[in-house]
Amino acid sequence: MSTELNESSKMNADFEAMMEQAIANCSTLSPAEARQFLDQGWVVVKGAFPKEIAAETVACCWRELEDKGIMQNDVETWKKSPYIRTGCPPNVSIMAMRGDKEAQAQRLEIRERYGLPPNSPLLQEVAPRAFGAQLDFVGGRDRVVDPEEIRLPDSLAINLCSDDSGLGEDGWRSTRAPGWHKDGWQYQHFLDSPQQGLLIAYIFSDILPESGGTQICVDSVGVIARMLAKHPEGIHPDTVQAYIQPHMIKECSHFEELTGEAGDMVIMHPYMVHRVSGNPSGRARFAQFPSIKLSQPMQFARDNPNEHSLTELVVLKELGVDRFDFATQADYAKYPREDITPPPSRTEEEQQLVNIELYEEQQRMAQTEPEWAQEMWTKRERPEMSKIDV
Repeated sequence: MSTELNESSKMNADFEAMMEQAIANCSTLSPAEARQFLDQGWVVVKGAFPKEIAAETVACCWRELEDKGIMQNDVETWKKSPYIRTGCPPNVSIMAMRGDKEAQAQRLEIRERYGLPPNSPLLQEVAPRAFGAQLDFVGGRDRVVDPEEIRLPDSLAINLCSDDSGLGEDGWRSTRAPGWHKDGWQYQHFLDSPQQGLLIAYIFSDILPESGGTQICVDSVGVIARMLAKHPEGIHPDTVQAYIQPHMIKECSHFEELTGEAGDMVIMHPYMVHRVSGNPSGRARFAQFPSIKLSQPMQFARDNPNEHSLTELVVLKELGVDRFDFATQADYAKYPREDITPPPSRTEEEQQLVNIELYEEQQRMAQTEPEWAQEMWTKRERPEMSKIDV
């Protein structure tokens, strides 16, 4: 017993040293900010970008909203679209990024109409604190895809008056509240997925309690980490979205809401489960929630343990280890960290193939997941391919 205690004590001391080194490696974050992220998987970075830019962007958004009949001084009109996004429609943005000239012209026309510059500003130029903090969380510039191209978003998600009035006595701090989800519907989910290195919330308007701030499930980070650690083959995003989220939240109990001032930035671990909140306050909430893509999968067994990022250390902490050999080069070849066509873009035949894949995946997972998965998944019937007219 004493030997086991000594080994455990040594592991704890080694891990604490790794965390202290990761904190010391930060050039922008304060030790207190880095420590909170390690402890809870999220932190508010105060004054991350200029309040003046926040105010200018919100003014542009109101011009667009009023074009849609949603008037700033008439709360009744907010009920037309309680939760709405401004800016160029996603399909036009995607086509514009792919070089479609017509889509590029349409995107530029929309931005000019509401007073936005031709392109969103580069983050490192207008918000060096936000830029530096993000690099600190993931371990440095070389671990991010095209860091010099990261931009401050100016097409926002606006919570005008979303309704949570029917949640009962427990309110939103409840496993029964709808909408809890983990981001990432466009890629296979691995413990080390590079597609989402951080979940970021830029706050463009002051958010008081019970005023539409995104709600998070703090202890979901550990639940997600332990689940993904059991599946080196990855988990299809449809399984994550349609089955795991509504049930695995039952294993969680620590709920918080994001509040802050215009110009603040909230950084959350990419495993953080969250939901759109109700907003009965009569104050519109302006924010945006991008992510940054890593240049390589996260690593949980680095040759130099002092090179682990804050994000990686959160995973190790939740797994209760100071090293975890998750994937080999052979695993990366067999299970590539590739994007997947999301549901809106799939053909009928592609969706039927996905349904069969999901069935087989969930039957396998039912052998390792909690009782709710065994009960639900093993009773499903295998879907069949139907004839599709060509």
